[in-house]
Amino acid sequence: YKISVTNDGIHKIDFDLLNEMGIDLSNLNPKHLHVYGNGDGKLPELNSLPRTDDLAQNAVRYYGAADNVFNQGDYILFYGWGPNRWHPNGTSEFNQEKNIYSDYSYYFVNINSSVPPKQITLFGISGQQHDAIINSYDYRSCYENDLVSLVGGGQRWYGELFDIDLEQVFNFSVPNISSTPAYFKTSIASNAGSSAGTFQRYSVNGLSLEEASLPITTSDYARSEKVFSMSNPPSSIPLKVTIQRNNPSVLTYLDRILLNTKRDLVFYGSQMGFRNLTGPQVGLGKFQISNFPSTGFVWSLEDRHNPRIIQGSNVNNTFEFLDSLSFREYVVSNGGTFFSPEFISSVDFQNLHGLEQVDYLIITNPLFIGEAERLADLHRAQGTTVHVVTSDKIYNEFSSGGKDAVAIRMFAKMFYERSESNPETAPKYLLLFGDGTYDPKDRIPDNNNLMLTYQVQNSENHISALVTDDFFGMLDDNESITGSDLLDIGIGRILASDVIMAKQQVDKIEHYMKNGSSLFLNAGASCCLDENSSNTYGDWRQKYVQVADDEEGGYFINTDTEPQYEFVSANHREMNCDKLYLDAYPQQTSAGGQRYPDVLNGISDRIQRGALLINYVGHGGEVGLAEERVVTIPQINSWSNINALNVFVSATCEFTKYDDPSRVSAGEWASLNPTGGAIALMTTTRSVFFGVNSNTGEAFFENVFQRDENGLPLAFGEIAKRTKNNAGSNINKRSFTLIGDPALRIALPHYNIVTDSINGVSPSIEIDTLKALSKVRIKGHLEDFNGQPMSDINGILTPSIFDKIKLQKTLGQDIGSPEIEYELQRNVIYKGKVSIVNGDFDFSFVVPKDIALNYGAGKLSYYGYGNSIDAGGYDTSFVIGGIDPNGISDNEGPQIGVFMNDENFVSGGQTDLRPVLLAKIFDENGINTVGNGIGHDITAILDGNTSEPFILNDYYVADLDSYQSGEIRFQFDQLEKGLHTLEFKVWDVNNNSSKVTIEFVVVDESNMSLMNVYNYPNPFSTSTEFMFEHPFSCNQLDVQIQIYTVSGKLVKNINETVNTEGFRVNNIFWNGKDTFGDQLAKGVYIYRVAVTDINGASAEKTEKLVILR
Repeated sequence: YKISVTNDGIHKIDFDLLNEMGIDLSNLNPKHLHVYGNGDGKLPELNSLPRTDDLAQNAVRYYGAADNVFNQGDYILFYGWGPNRWHPNGTSEFNQEKNIYSDYSYYFVNINSSVPPKQITLFGISGQQHDAIINSYDYRSCYENDLVSLVGGGQRWYGELFDIDLEQVFNFSVPNISSTPAYFKTSIASNAGSSAGTFQRYSVNGLSLEEASLPITTSDYARSEKVFSMSNPPSSIPLKVTIQRNNPSVLTYLDRILLNTKRDLVFYGSQMGFRNLTGPQVGLGKFQISNFPSTGFVWSLEDRHNPRIIQGSNVNNTFEFLDSLSFREYVVSNGGTFFSPEFISSVDFQNLHGLEQVDYLIITNPLFIGEAERLADLHRAQGTTVHVVTSDKIYNEFSSGGKDAVAIRMFAKMFYERSESNPETAPKYLLLFGDGTYDPKDRIPDNNNLMLTYQVQNSENHISALVTDDFFGMLDDNESITGSDLLDIGIGRILASDVIMAKQQVDKIEHYMKNGSSLFLNAGASCCLDENSSNTYGDWRQKYVQVADDEEGGYFINTDTEPQYEFVSANHREMNCDKLYLDAYPQQTSAGGQRYPDVLNGISDRIQRGALLINYVGHGGEVGLAEERVVTIPQINSWSNINALNVFVSATCEFTKYDDPSRVSAGEWASLNPTGGAIALMTTTRSVFFGVNSNTGEAFFENVFQRDENGLPLAFGEIAKRTKNNAGSNINKRSFTLIGDPALRIALPHYNIVTDSINGVSPSIEIDTLKALSKVRIKGHLEDFNGQPMSDINGILTPSIFDKIKLQKTLGQDIGSPEIEYELQRNVIYKGKVSIVNGDFDFSFVVPKDIALNYGAGKLSYYGYGNSIDAGGYDTSFVIGGIDPNGISDNEGPQIGVFMNDENFVSGGQTDLRPVLLAKIFDENGINTVGNGIGHDITAILDGNTSEPFILNDYYVADLDSYQSGEIRFQFDQLEKGLHTLEFKVWDVNNNSSKVTIEFVVVDESNMSLMNVYNYPNPFSTSTEFMFEHPFSCNQLDVQIQIYTVSGKLVKNINETVNTEGFRVNNIFWNGKDTFGDQLAKGVYIYRVAVTDINGASAEKTEKLVILR
């Protein structure tokens, strides 16, 4: 049974409290009641400092237990320590450490007849000479009122604001105060930019005790501590704090006022703590307590969990006893009035200390235990051992029931320490399952306090007031939270605020982990974009995108993205890099400022089509990326890339400030997007420095594409751990946080693909040259990373042949932005789809005429999958350039079929707001997708807007085992309602073109209507088929067709369920018979088509048909 206390002092467990707990008192032996708890306050953050492991049993004093029955009036006393701890600060004063996580301490009442009671014992010294008389004691008091977090982060909260009221008085009542001085320590924070004309003054009854200028700062707030004293203080001390400022915008906040003084050892109140710190410390002391009640008693608190009853003498209301003069705490009570604990809840027995070693620790808010267990089962199925533990259980066992970030670390450290002799058994990953906040005490509204965060002490500067989950993974004895401390475990966090979010996050993880699932068959992405929307395999797994801001004189390109690209190009040549450097695209002026629409659209395009990794370096914030807003929250929420989820890296400021409940940041939305966005983010929660960005980015790219000792891709937690441990020692690197499942492996291909021959010659023997208009044949195979062929694999290969590297240049559009030259290799001369048969493949294609004719190294990028595995590889052993004099000759353009969503579409039909252009293309020699020739791109022009064509080269995919035919699928976004025209143009490899124009009508699916409802043939004699158009693609429709006579009699009901890809339903057959199977008579009939979708939206339309006999 869990109980709470708020003060240091003697607490009483009585009949009424036990009855409230629901304990059956009729047969309860009081001596079977035990009290456990630590009363440690906030646990020490340095791992080497002592703390109580597990729960300590506390000695108790039984009253009325002689008859072994707990009767009305019986009770138990124990000493409970409140949430805040007092520590001697040297030998002259005390300092209070406020518990930043809780305003309560917790204890546990246990009923157990097998455990002997732990009782408070007697202690007394008699017959010895004393060395000093102690009749005064060290008194301490602290005023601290936590009202506001100055910068939305950090451990310190501040109290009273000095703004309108620049003078405020804080009263300290100290009865029986001694004539020795009172010592004060005050703490304030101010945002003054200059000290001239400012002061902070402290006075009592007109007597000035201290005066100094306000602290100054150039950002946010500066903190100031002042120490001063007062001689012969009164028993009532009205400390006046006066602030003078030089500007009305200067705000000053009080943190706390600490008082240390002496009081005469005169009993006051119902119970009183006392101690001797500043008096004599050597020898034996005689303690004299005056005004001592006849029913009173004194406990020694030298052992925090085992008080002892002091034996002494009470003469003329003065209690005297002998004890050591060395520092220890005491409490004196009147024997009749005690503090009453509050019952919290009953608690199940647990033993986390008895858990065995595992690979993965999942710590979850109890709300999410079901989804956490589901996630654990996904990993267990892959051979990972997992413990799922609620945060409440950790707090109960490691921090005596109170929230404390150190308790979570102690739990992880317990497993880490056990593995000292066998490091392989140490846990590898730690997941914090639940959203967090900078306010662990729920002082702010709508607080997402579901899983504790660790906030550093600095609380006055928004950059330095860090939130970091790294704290939970620094497990060596000498570690705490410095920049040089090393992570010993990979840590991630899932930002779930409710059960629905938790399920959505685990759904995404399952879909990514299993390379597809049935969870998202009707998700936000159009089913028409992928012929198998449950399959996440694809060559996006070997693509990463570098995005660099245009400011700081090219720093982000020269220092970050280009060195990262060069490292990957030298060490992981299987990876294909795309680049979106802002200054390489035209900057446009809008009402909201400068914009890069091509970059904004380019980022969304790359994310929709899929990339393993998106890396942004530059300025940003909680609402998006770059001053030009190349990524925005609405944009993030529109992403529907569920089958190609990326790892999003944001080397920018506060992109994922998840601990601010007042706003959901852009990075959070990228994670929380239920049908797209990111599977994980290596992202920033606070502002980061340029150098830290560079060091972290360098370390990240040195590890993200690495593999473990078994050749498997690394898990996100391992990547993050290695990155942090190799990113320098600046604590600012702690701003980078892994959002996502740390045990989930990045989706790199698991095996290797090798070229056997190009045009019949092994690449190891001769370097071949691929010339324009030549036909090329390539053979190869799949193998594991030990070089062993994988002859049991059958599946699909996607080869992409890239033209040579091209030099691009930024435009230098901003003042101070230089023109920067950089490499880019993204022009694809052929992308196909090839059968893998028994681990081998063989394909051919014709090199387009539009390649760059200079000679240079090309790149062949492979991606393949089958039998639930995938593989990747590359080949750069060949040269591309020149033109084949004996190459193909062709004067006919490609054959084209253009549709919307599926091939049932006919020109003039209706679509929804986001239709998918589907183009079926054939040419005897293949299609030109290079993009080198001016005007030779595959284009779609909407409504005649030739100045803004849609370039579709990258969307072309050849059909299986054919370089002659293929298709394009491209989704438009939020088209205007009404009639549209679309001109589609494509070129073959010999630069012959063809084009087709269609019309379509965009309708809002919220106003569902049916169009082009008819039956064919009509009139008919034996059978007919019904057809209609609707605005719902990728939907399940319940279709009802009711046929009536002209007089209104229902003669036939036809009910069908139709799964649609496009906007047209065909082939609902009717044989002309009525409900009873009889042929209907010739004549005119009325029929009504009614359609209802899976969300309950419906529409209907009535038409006529004619039967001939």
